[in-house]
Amino acid sequence: MKMVRCPQSLKRCSWLAVALCAAGAALFLLVAYVWLYHDCDLWHLWLPKSANNDEVIYNRQVVGVLTGGQPRGVFGYNESRAALGHFGAWGPVLPLLYGIPGLLVGVGVNTMFWCNVLFTVAGWVIFARGARLSWKKQLVFGLALLCALMPMQQILAGTAESLQYFLIFCVLGASAALLRQFRLGWYLVLAAACGLLTVVRAYTMLLWLFPIGLLWKNHRRHAVAAMVMAPLSLGAYCVITKLCNAPYFSGGDVDLTVFHLLAKGRLFSAIRYEWNVVSEELSTLWNDHLLPTFSGHPTRQGVAFLLLMLLVVATVCSLADDMRHHRQIRLRVCALLCVVCSQLAMLALYAIDPMVRHYTMLMILLLGALVCEYWAAFLICVPALAVQVCLPAALWRETLPTYDAAMDQQIQTIHTALQQEMDACHSEDPWDYTVAYAWPSDAFHGYLYAVPAGMGIQFDYSSYIANEDNPIHSRYAMVKRGGKAEQRLIEDDWQELVVSEEIVVYECPEGE
Repeated sequence: MKMVRCPQSLKRCSWLAVALCAAGAALFLLVAYVWLYHDCDLWHLWLPKSANNDEVIYNRQVVGVLTGGQPRGVFGYNESRAALGHFGAWGPVLPLLYGIPGLLVGVGVNTMFWCNVLFTVAGWVIFARGARLSWKKQLVFGLALLCALMPMQQILAGTAESLQYFLIFCVLGASAALLRQFRLGWYLVLAAACGLLTVVRAYTMLLWLFPIGLLWKNHRRHAVAAMVMAPLSLGAYCVITKLCNAPYFSGGDVDLTVFHLLAKGRLFSAIRYEWNVVSEELSTLWNDHLLPTFSGHPTRQGVAFLLLMLLVVATVCSLADDMRHHRQIRLRVCALLCVVCSQLAMLALYAIDPMVRHYTMLMILLLGALVCEYWAAFLICVPALAVQVCLPAALWRETLPTYDAAMDQQIQTIHTALQQEMDACHSEDPWDYTVAYAWPSDAFHGYLYAVPAGMGIQFDYSSYIANEDNPIHSRYAMVKRGGKAEQRLIEDDWQELVVSEEIVVYECPEGE
């Protein structure tokens, strides 16, 4: 007699599968953490010692969200600010989204790290459940991530890349589920993930190819809806960037010159401009990154590009194999189109140097699509690991930032003084809750973790602060002793608020 399971039993099995999948993902991250940093002090991770200055800016904005909805002070560069809100160059979307897992993690110097762990575990579960990955396929995916190395380094850090990875996992899992059977819930997950990715990074609008391409044949109405939502999400990115993002001082913004030329009707000038830009970027990629990598002096940029191209080649080969045997290829086709078009868009609109984070995101997209559809996905691990072995210097295990008692004492001293100032201030002016930080040659940026939750930070060039013609709107300034920046503050009658062994924090004169 055939047994029929009751709905309650099926529901319990489903939740048990989710719990097991989450436990497996957490175990994988633990193993990866130990493998990457086995020669470090694993139990005392402490991000203030990290060399990545982006981490402290993300952290202080997220803890500002957790304590007050948004920071009371303003984030920006060279005393600039967004037209709306108090967030920095990356706008409000990333900090607000990180505030969701942040509610579980709490406020601290390692908040971003633990949020990244939660995002990765949640994304892994959604991907595995949507794609119905067996434990063997999940193991292959994990091993491929370890062999590629760089995505794992981004996950086990304090940057904001794990949110992008989480959304990529959602795109892949929801797309695989919709290929089996259309369900509105998975469609909404896919649309939300594509929309959020586009709002954060404009070129990821290309990921709307997934709902459009996968649903066009059998669910055209929903594919057309995706075609409408794609430009709307890009419009949201433009509005948020214009109004809610502080201007970035390093020239790392998206180059929109070609669109300005097209708007003026100068088509051939636009083509010529982009040809020159792409040629220059390719020349930089070859001369500064690929050539040194092939010569035995690899750069992170060069190795990341090689790994991405390796995955592109593997994807093309798998497509040729499966087309010959009439197997499923739609996920990989969409992923490959997204990667190729993204590369062209980044060469045309972005500077080539900070591309590692983008390459790692595209690696995960291709890896996920391969694991979902290709029977021999485990073969990816061999060439990926070979790249790392053949280029020994590329197999960096970045130094794990660990606890430093002397530095922590200085951070606590500064934090206490600034927190007292913040508690005593009842001003409505956000600049009264903002610290100007002399960058890059002055005080080590890790001391910015001393800035209390809710205070804003201005990343000002030391030369900007040193120039008396430049206005300083921030009420406080953090500098290292003996530099020109401090000399300018002293000449302008700024008062010492707190002094530590490494740095000094000044407060602007009363009435200014």
